[in-house]
Amino acid sequence: MEKIDANKFLPFGVSLRDILLHSTFKGVNAKQLLRQKGIFIESNDENDTFPLLTTTLLSPFEFEVIKDKLKAKEDSEKHLTRTIDWDSDKTLIQSLPDDFNIVNLIAAASPRYKIVAPTNFAMVNNDPDKVTMTFKCKTNNYNRNWYRTKNEFKGEITLEKVKKDNKVILQMVYTSPETHQVTEKIANSLFSHFREKNYTNKNKEEERILYKNFNNEQRVAFFISLISGSNIFDFNRITDLIIGPDPNETLPPAFDWLRSGKVKELNIKGDTLQESFFIKEREHHKFVELSEMEIQYNFNYHAAEGNCRIRIGFENYFRKRLSNIELTAYIDGTINLTENYAHVNKDNVRKFLMREFHKLKSEKYQWFMLQNLSSQYTPPVMV
Repeated sequence: MEKIDANKFLPFGVSLRDILLHSTFKGVNAKQLLRQKGIFIESNDENDTFPLLTTTLLSPFEFEVIKDKLKAKEDSEKHLTRTIDWDSDKTLIQSLPDDFNIVNLIAAASPRYKIVAPTNFAMVNNDPDKVTMTFKCKTNNYNRNWYRTKNEFKGEITLEKVKKDNKVILQMVYTSPETHQVTEKIANSLFSHFREKNYTNKNKEEERILYKNFNNEQRVAFFISLISGSNIFDFNRITDLIIGPDPNETLPPAFDWLRSGKVKELNIKGDTLQESFFIKEREHHKFVELSEMEIQYNFNYHAAEGNCRIRIGFENYFRKRLSNIELTAYIDGTINLTENYAHVNKDNVRKFLMREFHKLKSEKYQWFMLQNLSSQYTPPVMV
């Protein structure tokens, strides 16, 4: 099918619904769009917002705003990490399948997109226990993606062995739903190969950080633990929260304003949200579901200094409240460098910061897991 020129067409009805169903377009965005049209509703639920939007016409300006939101999201590199135990003396470069072919893997799995410009797995800095590959994914499904400003998106897979822990960490970098699916297929293919070769336990799944791994209080505590920073990151402030009351909990009187308004989800933006009611008052953490947080950090290392905003969370949790949503993180917006480092390549800074943030996130998650295990342990009674 020939691609529709998004600059000469305003969506309505079914064509607008395709945009609203895009994974990067949230219920909050739909509600804000309705407000711009003079339509005010309490709910962020797509069952309430979508019918109203699909029966109205967008102005050219409103459509440009939507396209800009989608482009900004799809230009951001989202990061997922998974971990497996490693039971082999082989290096990672030796352990990769000899016949691995990403083009054939994806061609057999999906006709809707194809791989262009792939690289083979290669060592990073000549380290045989750290390998990476990059690719571009080109979508052919113009029927549903006519409104996007481009049809090629990039992705990356990196594996690194942590010898002291006997683990392998896989990092997936993607920029669109298609590249997310590609990285998933690559990861699953590699893990299947490792299990077949007995490089890892056949009966043990890879470790993922999922929404269901936490109860409400633990999830808030995990997010808050990230503000402690590291030797690279110095916490500045929390600027965005996506949070909602837990429908399975009986809310205390302090939440009457949420109950009376039948609030399902809140997208809170501010300058010092670490001081907000939801974060500061621990006795209320049990009653809320915190799904995403945006943190502004100052950073300082040998090659750069400045500040950035990192968004971390379980993206689009409130759309369907699925408990197996995986934790993602990305740098939201631009990186601001100080005057002395204004000449530094921002792409290199971005990659370095995301590697360091992964270390911080993993360290806090492992600490959480240890705390959880210790709380479950009951010492034997001495007779």
